[in-house]
Amino acid sequence: MLAEKRVRRICGRVIAGAGDSWDGCLDIDSSGTIREVREPAARGELDYTGMDDTFIVPGLVDIHVHLRGLRLRYKEDEYTGTRAAARGGITLVADMPNTLPPLTSPETVAWKLRELENKSVIDYRVYLGIPSSRDMLEKLIHLYRSVDRVVGFKVYPADLGERTPLVEELLKHGDILVVVHPELDVGDRVVSSSEEGRRGLRGCWIERASIEHLSLLSPEARIHVTHASCASTVEAAADSGFSVDVTPHHLLVEPLDDCLHKVNPPLRSIIERSLLLKHVVEGRVDALASDHAPHAPWEKMQDPMLCPPGIAWLEHWPHLVSCLVSAGALDMGKYVELLSLNPARIIGVERCLEPGCEASLTVISFKHGRAGAPRHSRARGVPIFMHRLCSYTAATIVKGLLVYFNGRIP
Repeated sequence: MLAEKRVRRICGRVIAGAGDSWDGCLDIDSSGTIREVREPAARGELDYTGMDDTFIVPGLVDIHVHLRGLRLRYKEDEYTGTRAAARGGITLVADMPNTLPPLTSPETVAWKLRELENKSVIDYRVYLGIPSSRDMLEKLIHLYRSVDRVVGFKVYPADLGERTPLVEELLKHGDILVVVHPELDVGDRVVSSSEEGRRGLRGCWIERASIEHLSLLSPEARIHVTHASCASTVEAAADSGFSVDVTPHHLLVEPLDDCLHKVNPPLRSIIERSLLLKHVVEGRVDALASDHAPHAPWEKMQDPMLCPPGIAWLEHWPHLVSCLVSAGALDMGKYVELLSLNPARIIGVERCLEPGCEASLTVISFKHGRAGAPRHSRARGVPIFMHRLCSYTAATIVKGLLVYFNGRIP
């Protein structure tokens, strides 16, 4: 951690989850733990008492980010990416393993964890990739069980091709979290001259088929389906007993034929997005996650057929989702579940607002603004530039440390 400002008390409107809110203060001890929850009798260092549009919530958790780093640091690194997350109110990120080199050996994982320890301004976890040999898989399983900051494995479409035997072996372990990109490997071979054609070739059927393929493997591991872009994917995951998350861009961003809107899986039609939103509102989706995938500005200025896929918006996405609260589609309790409590549960970390809980908190103020260019991320383009946002981060606190406050990182 790079921040050193420690918070002893914070007061205001506290929302701990659905149907669980009160006006009060949280006293925080020197170890970064909530010591006491009390009535708002005394003022805190951070005092939002009486501010009806500002809420203290359990720290937001983003379980799908690509911080890049290592040999891809020209796109983003652990310092710029976690600073961007702090501005977005995110207290913990879980970093994907498709770095260069990928996180498929103990040596590379150790390198990645050192980079995070030295550069991250917030809390972090990492996922492991699928290696090329059974011996290495056994080493990585041992690493998963012995290193707290390793929280699972990630299965990509290519892994469901030639590495299927290794995936099957991994799925035999009931204690392991396996996060799945829900597309068959044929999706990676799709070539189209237009985004509309790409959407058709990487259609909803290719997502649902991957879920059904995994189900046929009779997994004992805990399966989590990430960035579902279709309502049928959510339904297939629920039918198979898998947890599932959705990205804000698959819910709220219109597909356009340019590089800023190119992402895998592709953005969908207004009808598909509406059906997906219906599942979110009705509680069939467990979590929201960003799939923050930064690239260098010059990479996203290429022809849409050539540019790499990915949307980078760690600084903005929680405040676009808050528009669903302002519109009445979600209440604040449900917002907290989708962005904090449920993602934390999926990766096995703590988020609560009681004595003894880790004091990782986000303070959100519901005042409208616009999505400008990122201030901290190396990825400069966002598909929602100048779009309306419905909130902003007033403060981000990680284990009692103030890592973002009033527009600044201390």
